[in-house]
Amino acid sequence: MVLGYLYVCSTSSDFVSKVNLDNFHEEKKIHLKSDDIIYRVGPQGICMDDNKIITANRYNNAITIIDKKNEVQEESYYIGECCNDAVVYGSNVYIICGDLNSVLIFDLKLKRVVERIPCGSLPYSISLNKERKLLLVANMKDDSITLIDCENREYIKNVRVGCYPTKAVFTVDGKHVLICESNIGSEFKGSIAILSLKNYKIINRVIVGNSPIDIYCNSRYGFVSNFGDGTISILDINNYKEKKRIIVGGMPRNIIKYKDNLYVGDNYNNLLIKLNIESESKEYIPIGGEPTGMIVN
Repeated sequence: MVLGYLYVCSTSSDFVSKVNLDNFHEEKKIHLKSDDIIYRVGPQGICMDDNKIITANRYNNAITIIDKKNEVQEESYYIGECCNDAVVYGSNVYIICGDLNSVLIFDLKLKRVVERIPCGSLPYSISLNKERKLLLVANMKDDSITLIDCENREYIKNVRVGCYPTKAVFTVDGKHVLICESNIGSEFKGSIAILSLKNYKIINRVIVGNSPIDIYCNSRYGFVSNFGDGTISILDINNYKEKKRIIVGGMPRNIIKYKDNLYVGDNYNNLLIKLNIESESKEYIPIGGEPTGMIVN
């Protein structure tokens, strides 16, 4: 039987947790170290290829490369100020640095940054569509998303969206983009914008909870973590409506689906939440400080 594992970044604890999803148990903490002992690491974004786990580190402005088989840190490379997130495509890691307003391309073979592509202001998250060979960057400060051709390493377009976008993801069919318009710091609820990649126009918006910060989607539903009110919104993305909203408590941050459950990091209580989508039953386990980036292997 093949076991499912979830790797979770704990930003303020400087480690990555390996969680067995079949028994919902933390099996291991992979501790990360900074080259400069003065700085904390601050892993926030996470991605992987066949052999490596890679974290984008907010505090030491670097990426950390972890050997997946032995589950130990191999190397760390300085990238630029405020590494927020990263994805792998081929032999390259695409990293966004919040203070550089750029996507930096790190070549895993050459072990260095080989190119820099401009994006919007204060990039917060990055997503990849491997089939269409496209990158999506959500830029918080100038209320935009940036599309990048990762095959040719070319900037395509910057599109204005709603206030403080924190995450943008492709729909499964690759025809639309779902965008968390967080409205962080506002008294107004946030929304999920649906943008057509045919004409780069927003075709609908769905109101969700306060400060939607992350979204995971399949072919039918979008699952949204509402950071500001401790809820999860489940969206019918084909009919543009919120199907239901579930209270989980705390400050839900990153969200991911595996089988029949959602897994959510609670930044306030430092917990990992397992939420059954149908029954709405919940389980909790303690995790490191500020659980953020997550990926299933």
